[in-house]
Amino acid sequence: MKTVFCIVGLIALATALVLPKQRASSLDCFLCRLAVNVTDPPVDNEVHKAEDKFIAECKKELSGIPFLEQECLNYAHSELDPIIKELESGTAPEDVCRKINQCPN
Repeated sequence: MKTVFCIVGLIALATALVLPKQRASSLDCFLCRLAVNVTDPPVDNEVHKAEDKFIAECKKELSGIPFLEQECLNYAHSELDPIIKELESGTAPEDVCRKINQCPN
């Protein structure tokens, strides 16, 4: 029985090391592209204004689906800063979402 558990454990470990990380969902990609469109050009270099503008636009795009409207807030709080930093560093808007692994290559 120990042998079976060892084999299963080794297979699980090998699979975790070989398989790529789970790709971002299509919702993440959509939200990233929306964030790039809203924050490029940056809004007066004030992140909170860009965040407010993104949340308003996101809620407008996803209106009527309550749990997705909450995703707008969650995404803004967790992912907007890296997007703004990429845009400020000179990354082309069409490349930002791929670079931060929100959209497939």
